[in-house]
Amino acid sequence: MNRRARTTVFALSAVALAAFLAWGFSGLPSVGDFHGRYSELITRIAVPERHASDIVATTVFDIRGADTLIEELILFAAALGVLVLLRLDRGESEVVADSLMGEPVGESRSARAVCAALVGPVLVLGLYVIAHGHLTPGGGFQGGLILMSAVLLAYLGGVRGRTGGTESVAGLELADGLGAAGFALIGLGGLFIAGTYLQNFVDLGTFARPWSGGTIPLANISVGLEVFGATLAILSELLDRRLLSGGEEAR
Repeated sequence: MNRRARTTVFALSAVALAAFLAWGFSGLPSVGDFHGRYSELITRIAVPERHASDIVATTVFDIRGADTLIEELILFAAALGVLVLLRLDRGESEVVADSLMGEPVGESRSARAVCAALVGPVLVLGLYVIAHGHLTPGGGFQGGLILMSAVLLAYLGGVRGRTGGTESVAGLELADGLGAAGFALIGLGGLFIAGTYLQNFVDLGTFARPWSGGTIPLANISVGLEVFGATLAILSELLDRRLLSGGEEAR
């Protein structure tokens, strides 16, 4: 297919897609015009029955907890698949990537200083987002990514320790597995203690306190640990792959 034919196919496809999107958007309700019995019910029961002010967290980790568990397992399986593929592609190399990571990755001292200065605040922010996910916008998914970003900033700033190697990667994989298993075990606790899978089985605590919300904060912690471990393990493998390739080229 020549260039003119490809351009014609693209133009026709773009016009068809634009028409389809215009037709779909034209049927959407106005902003704020939503009347759903499901959402209205959750809004009424979130505070009195769950002691949680974040309706999204109440829905995700309690009312719709089974769906969230499946999503977490999908992330776990996806991360596992990426790690396996990267390691199979890399093979049994004799080059130790971790030994190549002793120097800062950037030449700009100002950029490294900014990254190093942001490590602590970003780490605290990630922990806060996870711990208060049932009270304010946030939760385990968002907090886990923020925690991973703190480690990435440490790496970019040159203040990290040994981020590669067998032991550290195994620890990340352990965090990934514990996070995924933790959510499932919380569900089993509800089944055996309260009679329903993922049913709350701990004290709801005082509303607006970090320890309120029953099992919702525990689920946030489990998900945050799983997201942190999965994303950082993938990042570590990608960095090892890049540094290994650089080391082999230098040879």
